[in-house]
Amino acid sequence: MIVTRRLVLTLGATALAASGLAGLAGGMLHPVVDGRSHSVASMTAEGGPPAYLLLYGGAVLLMLGLPAAYAWLAPRVGLLGLAGFGLYMVGNALSAQSHLVVEGFVARDIVAARPDLVPADGTILDAPSFVTLQTVGGLVFVAGVLLVGVALLVHRPVPRWIGVAFVLSALGVLVPLPEAPVLTGLQVELFEAIGTVGLAAAMIRAPRRSTRTADRGAALAS
Repeated sequence: MIVTRRLVLTLGATALAASGLAGLAGGMLHPVVDGRSHSVASMTAEGGPPAYLLLYGGAVLLMLGLPAAYAWLAPRVGLLGLAGFGLYMVGNALSAQSHLVVEGFVARDIVAARPDLVPADGTILDAPSFVTLQTVGGLVFVAGVLLVGVALLVHRPVPRWIGVAFVLSALGVLVPLPEAPVLTGLQVELFEAIGTVGLAAAMIRAPRRSTRTADRGAALAS
């Protein structure tokens, strides 16, 4: 099979859309016990493993989809887009993937052996290096999402609402709302899911429009 630009865009867009949907589903399923989503009780809650795996799967799919999205947008989003997508990718690796590996694969074993290692401040593990990684990675992630949204709004390579969704995603996670089942997942994941699915749809439709335009031009020339 010949690997064409359209195939790469379609596969990247599919991964991007799936990442948003998996993240949204995982966020809504994420356990929140007694107003806390990262505690001994929440990490050992029955619905935890499926939620963590959905979120981790979404983060991995995002890693696959973002490079294709940037390759498609690069000529039209300038240095702002380069900075935004770069920070978005790095933040996803540093923050999202790292803490989801802990939650999804080792948290229950840690809690069973040493529940005292889970602090009350929501930082998942009482390990200074891990807390630093999450703090720095989280800031990088939010900055990346925000800059992507701003770049899309400034350069307008896609419908305006997609850029707005990314901006709202970045700003929404900074609002200190009380944690609650489902609602916290919506706060963290909803607008990012709207942005990634919208961007994926634009990527899939773009090659088709280009192909139809080229076909019409050839027909007129003949």
